[in-house]
Amino acid sequence: MASVPSTHVVFVDFENVPSVDLRLIQGKPVHVTLLIGMKQTRIDLTLVQQIHKLAAQVELVEVGASGRNALDLTLACYLGQAVERAPATHFYIVSRDKDFDAMMAHLQGKGIKVVRVESFAALPFLPKVKKAPATKAPVAVKASPPPKEAGTAKALIPLTAAESEGRFEKLIGRLTTIQSQRPKKRESLLAYINTVFGGKLNESEQAEKQAELVRRGVLSINDKDKVSYGGSKQ
Repeated sequence: MASVPSTHVVFVDFENVPSVDLRLIQGKPVHVTLLIGMKQTRIDLTLVQQIHKLAAQVELVEVGASGRNALDLTLACYLGQAVERAPATHFYIVSRDKDFDAMMAHLQGKGIKVVRVESFAALPFLPKVKKAPATKAPVAVKASPPPKEAGTAKALIPLTAAESEGRFEKLIGRLTTIQSQRPKKRESLLAYINTVFGGKLNESEQAEKQAELVRRGVLSINDKDKVSYGGSKQ
């Protein structure tokens, strides 16, 4: 991979997620490696043009072998090399393949910031593309009754740093004392973390909280996504 001073390093399983819009990374501290399967002989012309335009930010890797795990293993190799060169960087895997999760849990346990998203547009540092409102045919408008008093629904407000730290300590307390309610699988653990944080965490933030729990020795996750609890808060 070319040496690029990037804050975010992305590896795309193009065989699994073939829809990529590289315009979203232009001018940003992002480097993308597209791993192309051996049987993928055609690439959309628009994407080819984007690759040429952003050559300093994009690397195309053709996996020269076929097989169920050929691309996955190649991606893992490139990720490992990148982690060794710049362990403080934020790493991302774009793939719907959950087989990467066990490897990520291992890296997260060593303090490496790595998460998986299921689409390129879902990368947390990219701007969210707003869909244009649908055009509707004009309809007759009837007079509406006087509006009722405002209901009790409130917009979610992001947590402050102090609130987030307090929620995290509360999370550790629950996981170390209330044994009957502790999640047993990684997926349910992520949902449990988000619940304690009031449903205000995205996928990347949930994964970071999980990695911090592993780092502190509160729990561990094996290669089958099973969660075990250690009990230490340090």
